[in-house]
Amino acid sequence: MMTEPARAIAIIGATSGLGRAAAEQLAKDKHKLILVGRDPKRAEQLARQLPNAVVIDADVSTMAGIGHAAAQIGNAADHLDALVNNAGVMIPTRQTTTEGIELNFAVHHLAPYSMTSKLLPLLARGTGRVVNVNSEGHRAPLFGSGPVRIDFNDLGSDHGYDPFLAYSRTKLANLLFTYELQRRHPELSVVALHPGMVRTDLGRHWPRIQVAAMHAISIPARKGAEPVVSRQRPQQSNMAPPRVIRRECCPPPLGSHRSSPRPWLPPPAPGAQLRVWVEHVRRVA
Repeated sequence: MMTEPARAIAIIGATSGLGRAAAEQLAKDKHKLILVGRDPKRAEQLARQLPNAVVIDADVSTMAGIGHAAAQIGNAADHLDALVNNAGVMIPTRQTTTEGIELNFAVHHLAPYSMTSKLLPLLARGTGRVVNVNSEGHRAPLFGSGPVRIDFNDLGSDHGYDPFLAYSRTKLANLLFTYELQRRHPELSVVALHPGMVRTDLGRHWPRIQVAAMHAISIPARKGAEPVVSRQRPQQSNMAPPRVIRRECCPPPLGSHRSSPRPWLPPPAPGAQLRVWVEHVRRVA
């Protein structure tokens, strides 16, 4: 059996949950890993666990943190074969970053956009794969009804904060960014995937009884990481990068620990994609 060549892979949001599980699996395949996480203690622990990986402590909810992480990634590698944007939050009350941006919007949309933009030169020198870990929640909030629509007049949830709606809207913004990134950079292989309802510490700010109820119907982080890991397999040389973004799986039904594939929605209207793109430029200017 032929051994697959080692790839240079950066994972943003790698010190816990799905990102950490993906890093552990990819490390077994001897890939060159550059791992970014916000929590210094967890970053230190991960560096000890995976001594061959480069582990970077950075808060990607801010432009300063993104700039620091991107610079460190550039110091660690002369190319990137894959970038996995996996950082995520789920918070019961509205919070803003030190730069005044609502936290969901900062982490789920602005961070993947900014990090990908800064790393485009490295991706161009590698095989150029971008994996955005998204959510089925972009269709409808976990507790609420759909469809989800982005309120361009209230991107920061200043006029009423619903944690599940804020999460859904920002995941939709991330999906729109994914489509627009592929349109603008057809040389890249860009996918957005939903890993299933995964048992992580995303709900650490919520009451324990609510978290326990959700964990009871969630899949382990190792299982949730499988579509991320599978996306690192080299494409066949005669295949062009995929232009259609597909979801890997959907949330498990109640009482099930399995996820089943389901067709992705048609691409959203180009106007919405472009507006999300332009709005990002306005926000970070």
